[in-house]
Amino acid sequence: MATVEELKAYIGKKGNPTTYEIDRTMIRRYCEAIGDKSPGWDNRMPPGMLACAMLMGEGVVTPQWPYPGIVDAGLELEYFKPIAAGDTITIVNEWYNVEDKSNEKRKMVLFSMKSTTTNQRGELVATAIGKVMNLG
Repeated sequence: MATVEELKAYIGKKGNPTTYEIDRTMIRRYCEAIGDKSPGWDNRMPPGMLACAMLMGEGVVTPQWPYPGIVDAGLELEYFKPIAAGDTITIVNEWYNVEDKSNEKRKMVLFSMKSTTTNQRGELVATAIGKVMNLG
């Protein structure tokens, strides 16, 4: 089990890039899965689909969580350019922050992972910061 200080050494470490070729079938299947029948997503990738792709990007290898409990602590997404069928996106995940949030009642560590998405032209498409609270 790693300590908070040991985990802080991971800040800035990146996983390997994960690349996806976006096509209409992929967009259609995602929309069917979430029940979105909007014709606006015929060729453009819905924002939620990008969030899923970011979560599937290769993570950074980490030591064992310090505590047994895991709670989602939020996701901040920022979009810069639309993604359409025919685009190729590359996602890189990295350790962004580790904070000890412990108090007199319980042990807690807040982990933040940053995902950066670029397109085939190397343009920044989106960033996301996902947070997980580890509870003891």
